[in-house]
Amino acid sequence: MRGGAIFLVFFIFFTSATLAVPIPLFPGSILHSVFSSLGIPISFYTPLFEAVANGLLYGFIVWMAFVLVSRKLEEPEVAVDPRERKKHSRKRSMAHQ
Repeated sequence: MRGGAIFLVFFIFFTSATLAVPIPLFPGSILHSVFSSLGIPISFYTPLFEAVANGLLYGFIVWMAFVLVSRKLEEPEVAVDPRERKKHSRKRSMAHQ
């Protein structure tokens, strides 16, 4: 659930940032040249397509980083067999005698 919220927040952030600041960002900047090479007329909606492409890519990247880091932080400790603990505790108690 947190991952979905992370993706949504950063998707909205990068989409709105791409629309607000006219700096070409990958992969949205490539869409303009792809549309031109395919003969698709550049329209009013091209900046919107570019912004959505940027939001999807960078939202996915941030989400993936979040998932990897959270999995790394939540790794369970290595389970120790209770019989092994008893053997080690006996050895320690004998060594102290």
